Amino acid sequence: MILNNEITELLKQEKCDIVGFADLHCLPIESRQGFDSGIVIALPFTKEAMRENNNNNLQRYYDEHDPMNRRFIELKKITADFITNKGYKAETDTPASIIDYENLSSPLSQKTVATLAGIGWIGKCAMLVTNKYGSAIRLTVVLTNAPIDHGTPITESKCHPDCNICIDICPGKAPLGGLWNTGTDRDDFFNAQACLNAGGIRAKKLLGIEKNLCGLCISNCPFTKKGLGYE
Repeated sequence: MILNNEITELLKQEKCDIVGFADLHCLPIESRQGFDSGIVIALPFTKEAMRENNNNNLQRYYDEHDPMNRRFIELKKITADFITNKGYKAETDTPASIIDYENLSSPLSQKTVATLAGIGWIGKCAMLVTNKYGSAIRLTVVLTNAPIDHGTPITESKCHPDCNICIDICPGKAPLGGLWNTGTDRDDFFNAQACLNAGGIRAKKLLGIEKNLCGLCISNCPFTKKGLGYE
């Protein structure tokens, strides 16, 4: 627990207030590169980006991605350096960055690691949902063999069964209406290809760019609105 607290405090000093620790033994050993633990680091989008997205202004949401990417590189290095200075191993270049474009999946799902760390659950739109920021966050993972205590996994959705906001707002109708749990395949409750196609159309229409960028499910989620404090 001391090491957990030190890592958490280190990242809080870097203005990162969502950190989790996951036991990865349930995942294939290849996907976790032989490491037993994962440290999840999350950063939120601003409420301005979310509110503007709801008003068909996608620019701020788009603009916040690259700075967040650069910040993740810094935060992963800070975390890994701290761990290696303690005499343990840490890996920042993980299989999470490898995308299978045929199945729109990764060998190491950062969202899965986050649920194992107890940070949040998978919503109807297949995004990680947290109590603090809703689904308006992005994630990265550091793998390690350091002796850290693990969070309590979240194994089922906390979304209300009757909430259809993300289903109704999705231009591609990608959410299929089911609720996630650890035994549910993503394709049973979410059409990833429909999401990709609709995001491409929205980004092209609003920004004139060839990107998969939409975020309407994120910015309209009740947990996001409550967490960031906007309507």
